[in-house]
Amino acid sequence: MERIGLTPGSDIGGYRIVAPLGSGGMGTVYRAVDGGGTAVALKLLHPQLGSDAVARDRLRREVRALQKLRHPGVAAILDAEADSTEAFLVTELVDGDTLEEHVRERGPLGAQDLLDLAEGLRAALAAVHGAGVVHRDLKPANVLVTDDGPVLIDFGIAQAAGDAPLTSDGLVIGTPGYLAPELLDGDEPTAASDYWGWAAVLAFAATGRAPFGTRPLEAVLARARSGDPDLDGLGPLTATALRGALVAAPDARTDPEDVVAALTVAATDGDVVTEDGTATMLVSTEDLTDTTHLGPGDGTDTTRPDPADATGTALLTGAGTRPGGPAAAAGTATLVANDGRTRTFEPGTDDDVADGDDGWDGWSDDEPDGWSDDEDPEGVEWIQDDLDASEQPGPEGSGYVRPPTERRWGTLLAAGLLVGVAGTLFPGGTLVVVGVLLLVVRTFGTAVEAMHIRRERFGVRRSDVPVTVAAGPWHLLRATAGLVPSLVVGGSVAVVAAGVMWWLLDSGRWTVDGSPSGQPVQGLTASLVVGGLVLLAVLVVWWGPLSSMTRVGARRTLAVVAPGGLGGLVAVVVLLAAAAVLVALLLNGRAITWWPLPAPTMP
Repeated sequence: MERIGLTPGSDIGGYRIVAPLGSGGMGTVYRAVDGGGTAVALKLLHPQLGSDAVARDRLRREVRALQKLRHPGVAAILDAEADSTEAFLVTELVDGDTLEEHVRERGPLGAQDLLDLAEGLRAALAAVHGAGVVHRDLKPANVLVTDDGPVLIDFGIAQAAGDAPLTSDGLVIGTPGYLAPELLDGDEPTAASDYWGWAAVLAFAATGRAPFGTRPLEAVLARARSGDPDLDGLGPLTATALRGALVAAPDARTDPEDVVAALTVAATDGDVVTEDGTATMLVSTEDLTDTTHLGPGDGTDTTRPDPADATGTALLTGAGTRPGGPAAAAGTATLVANDGRTRTFEPGTDDDVADGDDGWDGWSDDEPDGWSDDEDPEGVEWIQDDLDASEQPGPEGSGYVRPPTERRWGTLLAAGLLVGVAGTLFPGGTLVVVGVLLLVVRTFGTAVEAMHIRRERFGVRRSDVPVTVAAGPWHLLRATAGLVPSLVVGGSVAVVAAGVMWWLLDSGRWTVDGSPSGQPVQGLTASLVVGGLVLLAVLVVWWGPLSSMTRVGARRTLAVVAPGGLGGLVAVVVLLAAAAVLVALLLNGRAITWWPLPAPTMP
């Protein structure tokens, strides 16, 4: 006898049921234990599906394809039973909340967590597609958030590439808002359709909201078909990348690699959020259980159904039939809200084929956003018109905003101290090292700023870094030419200052202890004077003509070499420690090393 549900303690196929975990469009998932006491996830197909030869064939294909997979981002298939009306699938039990639960409890993901999710799911999908399988039902409820990264679960409607369609009568199975538009039109599922669902999942994770809304169901499908996701509150870089991956035409979508590249930049350099873009809370599960009864000419009477019946439906009174379908029950028509469950659709329409319901052809006149029964709009073009009318102008260009350059005063002051102290003992070597470092950071800054200019014009592309590296010689030449003016001015100031001091010494107006006439300049006083001249020259170069790119390059370099507050603290400690060592050498009477400069002698 078929069992509609399994109670804790019951056995099926050698597995003991512990507790239900959830229910989807294809079956119910239970926590179970095998004969050795190992906890597993057991998915029991719904009775009407388990008795269907097509569903059992689907299960066999799924197991045969997915048992090939061994990937940390994909729940492993352990066992299956397809030759019984109680057909089931057994997978490893992964410890973690679903992404849907995680976001509902903790809010939208930050930039780094969103990047980790995108990379983890992309790697998992690559493994799935490598095994010749298309998942077809990627959604937040089918992604587990674990300490080791996201894990893809529930291949209940997966399809092996090249297999015959798995639904009868040309129906399409999927979850509204996460089902690629081409599948709604009856096309075969591909890797591209999975990556569309991947982008929709990322949009949900980033905003905390269903990317195409939750109700009514037909509006959700219409927005998905028009490529109009809800990305309010996201920075322009993240929003542009996700919107590009969610366009309706598969060939026009942004590649997953480019989406990850954009999210990498957003996580590393930041992404500007619009002032009025604030994330809203997820739709309450209570909202999805509202049932609205509309009587003919009676207005609206809203009632709350039994919480156990979380169908999230609105019942509209009025006769109607779906074109080409049998007559619906007289006097009733059902408008279903998107409750996140897997559904069956007819290709080319936005109708949900529910059990025992043949659909409908119109909205009630009493609904402010509906059409009357005597109208016959083609598809859902009226919704697209509303969306077009309410669409706000987006940012100009690609939407990319270059990250700001953070000023690192603490690190620079510590570096200046080290330069001054090093100049007291190694004036020539210090000037050479500082000159090389300034050229390096200016070259890096020139290259990075050029890359940001390209991104502002064309958006983030995979070729950004290779192009920047290939143009390195050109950026080095530009940096050298730009550094020359400040080097000339800095050197001139140092020479003038040294000349004035030399005149004071030669005229007898100033004497330096420890440096007798005719001997090389030495002694503590001489070392301090020389160190001051070196620091003066470096400061003039730092603030001299055409030096702004030098400072920008230094900030860009420090953001990579010593990122964040902790990196800045470590850099300051290292620089101060090096300066302390040189101060100790200076106080112990170490002689000045002039190389590669000639050693001057006292007049």
